[in-house]
Amino acid sequence: MQFAVHALDATDSTQSDVQRLAAEGAPEGTVVTARHQRAGRGRRGHEWWDAPGESLLVSVLLRPSAPPATAPQLSLVGGLVVAEALAGFGVTARIRWPNDLLVDGRKVCGILADAASDGAGRLHHVILGIGVNLNQSGFPAALAERATSLRLVTGRAHDAALVLDAVLAHLARRYAAWQAGGFAALREAWLAHAGLSGQVVRLPDGTRGVAESVGDDGVLRARAGDGRLVPVASGGAMEEETAHAAGH
Repeated sequence: MQFAVHALDATDSTQSDVQRLAAEGAPEGTVVTARHQRAGRGRRGHEWWDAPGESLLVSVLLRPSAPPATAPQLSLVGGLVVAEALAGFGVTARIRWPNDLLVDGRKVCGILADAASDGAGRLHHVILGIGVNLNQSGFPAALAERATSLRLVTGRAHDAALVLDAVLAHLARRYAAWQAGGFAALREAWLAHAGLSGQVVRLPDGTRGVAESVGDDGVLRARAGDGRLVPVASGGAMEEETAHAAGH
């Protein structure tokens, strides 16, 4: 896949920018990055907090030939992609279901996949938003215990362009594998980067359950309090959302 990167200094939201470009017919691989977002958002409508120039804020347009029901799997693909990219910079991040990356229990990256279907119900496009905390030396008090950055983890500053290049390189490879074989083709790699076992998650009915496994379909199986094994799609709610600091 070829990428065409539109680099902005500031914007309201890279997701919104790519949404507009997608509606105008932009090709797959269109990418928008920004040094700062004025109105970024995380999962479940949460705001995105960032200081100018300290985060990698990127949204990628994908146009997969796939059933709409499989679109949430791309948030899982995104988590794997970023975990592999960060490993190249000396950072071991664990995926927290469904799409946060943590280092030592603190969030370093959040991912948001927005899907759109056409009038016939076919998947039109998916916008994969990725936000990585790069060079923050600290966070607001409300976030300090929950967020971290590559700089805090490694003790050095990181070049956003180099991290972006790594993310896109891994995305091209893993997205191609997903198109060819679905999430089943990536499941073992995903599990290798995930801290899944025993994770508390929110079930579709609003109660809490304990994660047990993820199937080839990308659906989580969690044990409810009454012993039932409940499927939870990757678009479902997680136990605690911390996208304020690092989520798109």
